[in-house]
Amino acid sequence: MKGQNWRFSAGHDHLPQKAANSYKEFADDDPALVVRAFEYASGARQQPHSHQRIQLMYSPQGLMRVSTETGAWTLAPMRALWIPPGITHEVRMVGEISMRSVYLDPSAVPWHWEDCCVLTVTPLMRELILMLFDGAMADEQPRALASALLVQLLARAKPQAHNLPMPMDRRLRRVCDAILQSPDNNDTLEAWGERIGASARTLARRMKEETGVTFHQWRLQVRVDEAICRLAQGVSINEIALDLGYRSASAFIYMFRSLLGSTPAQYLDKLLAGDAAASEIALVENIQ
Repeated sequence: MKGQNWRFSAGHDHLPQKAANSYKEFADDDPALVVRAFEYASGARQQPHSHQRIQLMYSPQGLMRVSTETGAWTLAPMRALWIPPGITHEVRMVGEISMRSVYLDPSAVPWHWEDCCVLTVTPLMRELILMLFDGAMADEQPRALASALLVQLLARAKPQAHNLPMPMDRRLRRVCDAILQSPDNNDTLEAWGERIGASARTLARRMKEETGVTFHQWRLQVRVDEAICRLAQGVSINEIALDLGYRSASAFIYMFRSLLGSTPAQYLDKLLAGDAAASEIALVENIQ
């Protein structure tokens, strides 16, 4: 079965119409591994939705920002996100996106991971994913061999968390959602507590308990991820630094280098070139 294409314009909420309705997403005679393609303009958004199969979300270009109830991820071209069936997620596109999603029948991957996780996409995996969507490949035998090889490579892959943890406490969720919308927000927990009716001490304790990191660490990680996305869009470092609340570009570059080991420009070059070492976005627990 060939994949289907949808084209969306920037600035709107998007979800393939079929996936938005109550319907059987995959036919009974569909193979255990199906690759479908989705083309998006920068700024497009998939509304919260879920799938009946495991989804391996991947794009060979641009950046995708994926969020669920429990975490958020920034996916560069060498990273794919494993999403178990039934997990509600939404996606925001940074740059032109040619999403190639692999949908796996859970019965075909008995080892499958129960939580969302990031996988590094090797050059061979990339070519297999692209080939499996190629409508010109009509012969079923090469397709079956390619599918089997991709499943074997996935079975040997090492899952990585690399997510921005999200709190479950409804009060903290309000705070975190606001910061995700405005990463430059510098309001203290005391200020937030006055608005939502909780003490700063309670919020700080719940944040650490539910995410494993402090409020400061969490907000700094948001800013790092936001900076990477804006760099990919061609925004200048000076503009990013000011927008994220830094007094100067040099202060922002110092923060970035101390966390990721390179300047923003150097890091982005490696990231978009497919450097696996650069794909390891700083874990929040390492931020002081």
